[in-house]
Amino acid sequence: MTNVLNFPSPTEVEVISEEAFRKYTDAALLLKCFEVVKDTLDVINEPEYQIEKEDDTHIDLIRAFYALKVLFDRKTGNDAAAVSQEHWDAMRQHLLQGTPYPDQLIPVASALISPIPPDGYSHLSNLELACAAYNAGDKVRLGTIATLSADNAQIKATMAVEAINATTALGILVRRLAGGSLTELGQHILGTTGAGSETLQ
Repeated sequence: MTNVLNFPSPTEVEVISEEAFRKYTDAALLLKCFEVVKDTLDVINEPEYQIEKEDDTHIDLIRAFYALKVLFDRKTGNDAAAVSQEHWDAMRQHLLQGTPYPDQLIPVASALISPIPPDGYSHLSNLELACAAYNAGDKVRLGTIATLSADNAQIKATMAVEAINATTALGILVRRLAGGSLTELGQHILGTTGAGSETLQ
């Protein structure tokens, strides 16, 4: 009979990084940050405890740091650390060199496309306008689904532009079908809503 040594399986090492936090939803990241702040405040309020390097509270603060970086990137498409450093540098120049007080604006990711002006649709037939509006609206639908999974700031901005395109095309089509003027369009709206057939008491 042979003796068998059962070695304990190695414990899984948690990797704390920005990439590791990307798998979590916004709500989960916000809750984690809230819990870290709450626990940190509890530690500060206890005189017998203090935060030390690499203790549990310090590690949790690192987790919150990366969680906030992920949230900032999702909402703006930018690196929170880089933007924060730019703001710090601008404020330092203001304090030390007397430069104008910095605006400290937060950059936001731009859309991948630009809105199509009304002139870009005016030459289309009614059917083509309807198709253009549908296509833009469908891109919004598909982009919304993609945003739910990727939560990408640039996709969100692009979907907003596509929504503008859909509205522009539909607006031209509706005005054309109504006779071309805003007055006639208003009459059609009153007719479809029934607002003109009743008197408010």
